[in-house]
Amino acid sequence: MGKEELSFTIYCTGILAERLGITEREVYHLLCKGNLVDDYIVPCFDVLHTFSKDYIADDLVALLKKREVLK
Repeated sequence: MGKEELSFTIYCTGILAERLGITEREVYHLLCKGNLVDDYIVPCFDVLHTFSKDYIADDLVALLKKREVLK
């Protein structure tokens, strides 16, 4: 993971924490549990970083639900 991907992962963690009302640490654990960092955020960085904050948060919530990490 390069510097840009790391920064974007941190950004995603922050916006998702704000959306879910939990800490960034808790969000990071959810993302890892759903394997979204390695399977989605980093590989799709080139496209994802062009989307809005709300779109990214909605997308990540939907994926966490699909992978049964969130209900």
